[in-house]
Amino acid sequence: MTHLHLEDDLFHLLPLPGLRWPAHAPTHAQPNPAYQRTYHPSALPAPVTTWADGTHQTRLLTHTGERRVCRLNLRSLPNGDRILLIEDVHSYHLDPVTHLPDRDALLHDAAQTHGVTTLATLRLPPLHDHRRQLGDAPVDQALRRAARELKTAARDWNASAYRTGTHDFTLLSPQPLTPDQLAPVTRRIQGHLSALGRTPEPRVGLSDAPHDGRTLADLLTAAQDRAGTHPTRRPLDSLKRLLNPTPTHPMLAL
Repeated sequence: MTHLHLEDDLFHLLPLPGLRWPAHAPTHAQPNPAYQRTYHPSALPAPVTTWADGTHQTRLLTHTGERRVCRLNLRSLPNGDRILLIEDVHSYHLDPVTHLPDRDALLHDAAQTHGVTTLATLRLPPLHDHRRQLGDAPVDQALRRAARELKTAARDWNASAYRTGTHDFTLLSPQPLTPDQLAPVTRRIQGHLSALGRTPEPRVGLSDAPHDGRTLADLLTAAQDRAGTHPTRRPLDSLKRLLNPTPTHPMLAL
């Protein structure tokens, strides 16, 4: 997406949120009205002025307090100005059932997150039999309610919740979390699952940086090992298999 000869008036009329750095003031960003309506003044990462031309992806803080996944298209103009146009791609990274960020969002956030202290894994019991007996609708409803409980708790801790597997959820928190803090959430989730019939309690595992590691793979492995698996389910290692083959996966900056 290139706009090499944008006049100032056209830039300000663009429907896409955008920023412009004039050549005579390369550190002074000029937002267009679409940006001012949508994003918090401090939303943009500080190093953006050092980024190379091209497409980048990050989360931006909106006026509603939500951190949306956005695609940033950065270009240099012939007159020396630089322009940044922003596309909201948040919906592309949401799990279709629970509407939590998905596994790809977790990988992306972990590569850019600073100050992650605790990673928590929440493993629900297998619900395949319930799907066969009750159908998809009530099971999906129970999963959505479980996700809502986790998302609400995550907001209170300034953390982020993700659906990372069929019955697996992951929480990234910038502050220490304990099993006692997660216990009320787990009990409420169990209450939603019990509406489907008799089910084992969810399993929870926590890992802390840097004690259990500095990479997402290390923290996830430690948390999943502590959570264990339900007797009636096969170990779900898809996320571990995705992470472990890449020993150079970005470090979580602590």
